[in-house]
Amino acid sequence: MIKEVIEQLVNQQSTKNISYVIEHEDEVIQHQENKIYRSASVIKIPLCLAALKKTHEAGRNDLLLVKDKVDGSGVLYSLNDVEVLPVKDVVVLAMIVSDNTASNMLMDYVGFDTLAQSFKEWDINDSTLKRHFMDMSGDTSKMYNVATARDMMTALKLVYVENEFIPEEVRIDMQKHMKDSQFNDRVGGALNDGGDEDEITVSNKTGTINNLEHDIGVFQSKDKAVKFSVLSSEWNSNLEARHFLNDLGKILLKYFQ
Repeated sequence: MIKEVIEQLVNQQSTKNISYVIEHEDEVIQHQENKIYRSASVIKIPLCLAALKKTHEAGRNDLLLVKDKVDGSGVLYSLNDVEVLPVKDVVVLAMIVSDNTASNMLMDYVGFDTLAQSFKEWDINDSTLKRHFMDMSGDTSKMYNVATARDMMTALKLVYVENEFIPEEVRIDMQKHMKDSQFNDRVGGALNDGGDEDEITVSNKTGTINNLEHDIGVFQSKDKAVKFSVLSSEWNSNLEARHFLNDLGKILLKYFQ
């Protein structure tokens, strides 16, 4: 029933560029799950997983130099007196406020080659992270970071499902950061500011650029969870996209009834 309601909602939209994977217990609902989009900030989920895994394996919380600040999402660009930060705090900034400078610092910390190798090992096959955020040098049309709904669901499950790749301590840290996200008003907009209806909460990571809105996350209660990976583009406006994501969230909450 919910599958049909979602399909009806999607068919009512002004864009055909909507992809999703939704998982609840043994049910999987998906549509255009392998379609490639510009990733925006949702690619920060596997990036931060890789950074936390590296510092976990090293057994130390390395200090990173704050440099080459870029604008867009985040706060480091506006801070004048912060010169170094430990890796785990850089991850907090990248996840909770989607800080672009912090994310670029993590890319340099892990390394692009290592990121590509990790993505391959984790079965993230069609999503790539090849350039810094807000990097306008060179031919940007040939180097966009890209993602698919299927790959982002794979990344989400690395956070929320026990697996051989990501240590439990890292998964627990990432779960906390996603729950603390300050951009929880897309799919999670169906709840009151992060959720309190019947003890349902949302944990997520969004991605936003002009006329593009993504949201990857999970609704959770004491005994139920609904994971969602939604990518979309070519909207008339971002506001229109957010209304769609809100409406989708309302449908997903029916799983908890």
